[in-house]
Amino acid sequence: MSRLLRDHLLLLVTAALAAWFLLAGRLTAAAAFQAIDFRVLFVLLALLITVEILRESGYLDLLVERTVANFHTTRPFTAVMIVVAGLLAALVTNDVALFVVIPFTVIAGKISAFDAEDAIVLELISTNLVGCLTPLGNPQNLFIYHRAGWSAGTFVTTMLPFVAWNACGLLIAVFVMPGTQRIEAAEVTLPPRNGRYAIAGAICFLLVLLEIAHVLPAWIAAVVAAAAGAMTIRRRIFRIDLSIVPLFFFAFIVIEGLRSFDLGGLLRGNTFIVATLLSQVISNVPATVLLTPFAEPHWRPLLYGVSAGGCGTIIASLANLLAWRIYVRESNRDPRFLRRLIAINFAFLAWAALGGWWLLRTGR
Repeated sequence: MSRLLRDHLLLLVTAALAAWFLLAGRLTAAAAFQAIDFRVLFVLLALLITVEILRESGYLDLLVERTVANFHTTRPFTAVMIVVAGLLAALVTNDVALFVVIPFTVIAGKISAFDAEDAIVLELISTNLVGCLTPLGNPQNLFIYHRAGWSAGTFVTTMLPFVAWNACGLLIAVFVMPGTQRIEAAEVTLPPRNGRYAIAGAICFLLVLLEIAHVLPAWIAAVVAAAAGAMTIRRRIFRIDLSIVPLFFFAFIVIEGLRSFDLGGLLRGNTFIVATLLSQVISNVPATVLLTPFAEPHWRPLLYGVSAGGCGTIIASLANLLAWRIYVRESNRDPRFLRRLIAINFAFLAWAALGGWWLLRTGR
């Protein structure tokens, strides 16, 4: 019971806040229902099931294995894995990217003198700061994308300067890393591949993309993904963490309730700074939810702030916690990793915050 409460504390707090707004009379039931954006809920559900089908297909692991096989020294290997991590995150969310790339980097560390810990932290940062390029990169992107009513092209062009700045920082970090070592060839056991899963996942992912492009309604993607999940991964569909869906359900009600308070003046001109700092304390997804009613329609400072704010503390982004857990599970050791993760994350918090502040100030 205590573990259940800990794992879903944010969901429970959000639900309690939504109930309070309704019971206190600050929000009517009709207004609460109208505030819920079912498009976001449907596309989130579709995306979560889709990426699980794609993971189970085994082809994402094959992609990384083929990439790794082409490199024999650690510096270019690290650079390419950072790119792969960022691109995968932009397409199938940051948590899926971490599940795929970290185990392969751990293997590279085991078969060479390569200190893989710094590379893994940079891969994590890439999923946060390069993966944020698209609406699919992380939950807060998808949330803001639908609230803003933008096209996918508008979203990408808005995020591109920020992502380019952070990509430069990652490139510098690769060359600052200790000297390169050889990676010896080794047999890697890949999960079995399933073409049927891959086809089903690809179809579902296409439907998600069509929803993002405002071509198809979100409910079609959700229904097809649920049916595909039932036919492919079957009972494993119940092991998918879908808690983000009810979290966003209650978050929409909380956002509408927050409009009843006159707090907009506190954020006027400070959205980027507040979003960056608040993410350090409560994580960037809830920070996005809390700041949305006071930040709109100025979405760019909020996007940059919660993206930069994903770096820093271990709880600044759920991806940080996930990377730590995956590394410990795959390596069976945790000597310095948490300290290094936090130290490098704070360095990139400073880099991303500086870049975001400069881009917003100069209007670039």
